[in-house]
Amino acid sequence: MRAAVLFALALISAAPAWAAEVPSGCDKFKWPIERERAPKEGTFAGFASIKTAPKAGLYTVSLSTGGWVDVVQDSHFLKPKAFSGATDCDGIRKTMKYELSASPFVLQVSGTRDNSISIAVLPTE
Repeated sequence: MRAAVLFALALISAAPAWAAEVPSGCDKFKWPIERERAPKEGTFAGFASIKTAPKAGLYTVSLSTGGWVDVVQDSHFLKPKAFSGATDCDGIRKTMKYELSASPFVLQVSGTRDNSISIAVLPTE
């Protein structure tokens, strides 16, 4: 018991040394991070994890506002099979078609000007 207490005290006293070893400041990363720190002012990004598509097939991903869309499935970025966009259409600004398998995927959206957008993911008819 006494040995365990001494060991615990040794760990607690070493904790500040561990904290001191963590680099501090933006210039302390192993590589430059200027691009990551310079996102376009006034834009927003987010993502959604979708547990699974109901079945494999072609799906349409539509956004209510302009933005960049990435779909990641099975650790691969999917390329859209088709793309369309138009201004002055209430509710939809951009739509893309992706071939999805019936497995989980991540939908990433970036570069939108609105802090809240609508997204529809539907099977293509």
